[in-house]
Amino acid sequence: MENAAAVELYTEARRQWQEAVELDLYASEDIVYGIMPLLVKALSLDPDHLPALDLLSDLLMEISVYDEALELVEKMLSLAPDNDIYRQKLNALISEGQNQRRQVRAYLHQKRLQLTRKSMSL
Repeated sequence: MENAAAVELYTEARRQWQEAVELDLYASEDIVYGIMPLLVKALSLDPDHLPALDLLSDLLMEISVYDEALELVEKMLSLAPDNDIYRQKLNALISEGQNQRRQVRAYLHQKRLQLTRKSMSL
């Protein structure tokens, strides 16, 4: 059963991230660092909360902290081994050199598009 407080913290972090993306502020490290504590606290309450792990790994990727993001993605895949989106994220993170940066940027661009599309349809 999900921890209600963890879900609430994740929901707030996602709302803030969605707003940052909609305002084209996703490249601001201050914004990213401002949202991350909500997810860290959510994960302290529920370490296996996949949505929080996913969003935190996205934020780490946004600020080019690929090693930590990779650890989270590996955990996500251990919890949901058949998830194609998590596998895509893993493939982007394990790419080599310049290709890694390009693949990570392409992956994050798609995630931001999905986030704004979902908000437009609500």
